[in-house]
Amino acid sequence: MRRIVFLTIATLALAGCSTETPTTPALSDLVLDAAGTSTTFTVLGGYEAAVYNDRLANALPDSLKLSAEQQASIKALITAFEAATRADREALGAILRQARTAGRGPAAGILANGAPIIARLAAAELKLKADIDAILTAEQRAWLASHAPRNCRPDQFPALTDAQKAQIANLERAFVETNKADLDAVKAAFESARGKSADEARAILDGVAPARARLEAARRQLHTAITAVLTPQQKESGCLPLG
Repeated sequence: MRRIVFLTIATLALAGCSTETPTTPALSDLVLDAAGTSTTFTVLGGYEAAVYNDRLANALPDSLKLSAEQQASIKALITAFEAATRADREALGAILRQARTAGRGPAAGILANGAPIIARLAAAELKLKADIDAILTAEQRAWLASHAPRNCRPDQFPALTDAQKAQIANLERAFVETNKADLDAVKAAFESARGKSADEARAILDGVAPARARLEAARRQLHTAITAVLTPQQKESGCLPLG
């Protein structure tokens, strides 16, 4: 069970130290052996809570887009999660920084001191994921389950660096800005089609077929661009971006 807990949260721990000098290979191996490198969201191709939030907003197809209410609720959950876990994440980051300067032998004992923090963070992440799922519709959950990376080996996925997180966030933001006209048109069409007969709804949605095709292509390009941000080792793990 202890191994499972470590595997669940260690990427979050490593991410908290991403601005520090990289570890030596020997100490890196020790950290991997002791803690693994995945979080709940890495397994889902979202890597961490904030990245998962953006992927939910931009990866879901037009027919399953998050409503404004869903987006606001999920954002509130993630903001609360980040605030509630900040002290533990900072404390765990300090432990790992100490381990990095201690050498291979002493580092094992130092890392073991983080076990209670890791357990709390693991529980908090699992609860956050469950709370997000409760906001989603059954159809949205089914789509996400069918599009999560199938061959992800999370113990082989190094944590995203701060630079990678910024790059991915910028790509997600650029997708929204570049495709705003099509996103707005398709959203309006789906809202207009609600409550209409099947034929009427089909006619409305056919009217934005070109916009939907452009958005589908744009989402594929975004997925490719996010994948390109990953290192060879991250890609080899099979934990590719959601969607």
